Amino acid sequence: MGVKMDMDKYSVKANKIAQTRLMAFILTFCGGFIDAYTYMLRGHTLSAGQTGNIIFFATSLANGNLTGMINRGLTIIGFILGLILVTLLKRYAKNAYWRIFEMIPLIVVSIVLGFLPTSIPNYFIVPITAFGMAMQSGAFRKIEGLGYSNVFTSGNLRKTVLSWSSFYINGDESEKQPAQNYTLLVVAFTTGAVISALLQKMFQVRAIWIASCILVIVNLVYGLMIFRSVNDNGQN
Repeated sequence: MGVKMDMDKYSVKANKIAQTRLMAFILTFCGGFIDAYTYMLRGHTLSAGQTGNIIFFATSLANGNLTGMINRGLTIIGFILGLILVTLLKRYAKNAYWRIFEMIPLIVVSIVLGFLPTSIPNYFIVPITAFGMAMQSGAFRKIEGLGYSNVFTSGNLRKTVLSWSSFYINGDESEKQPAQNYTLLVVAFTTGAVISALLQKMFQVRAIWIASCILVIVNLVYGLMIFRSVNDNGQN
């Protein structure tokens, strides 16, 4: 019983760290960065934006583009499998570090991608990227208690407009903080996508290493913060 209570306490602290604005901003920046990367250099397929991929799949089907169908279809499946694995890992996690392990697939994939030429078929590349993006999305789902996505921005944009509308039109003060948070996320995703597009012109496939470095640093810092929190609680 005591162990269970300690785990709950550590999980609450870990959730608080995972939901900070800074964490959400950085992860969403990387989400936009990688999505733009796979679209521009890996077969015009979005690693996280599955709404777009469904449209691309339908277009490929209509045009008889078998390669495009395989690429988009496998990417959608990869994203689904990533979300399922997140749920399983979270359910059976025995410590507060579970989010760190969920970040590893995307970090590894993004590092490897920087070495792979564009001549390699994209259906070997984008689906596993989507798998990693889904795991990041599933592991970090809230910003200061509010649900959000760090790998695509349609939902964040919708919430931004609705929150600001409620604040200004209806005078609902409670919507001001959500509006600010969602605006921050839209800016983060857009900035990541723009910077990715610009850097790809200079560094080509190696541009993704920028996102890799950021994710590695974030994961290390997050792990150290959790470790410190667990140790501090253990000494008290």
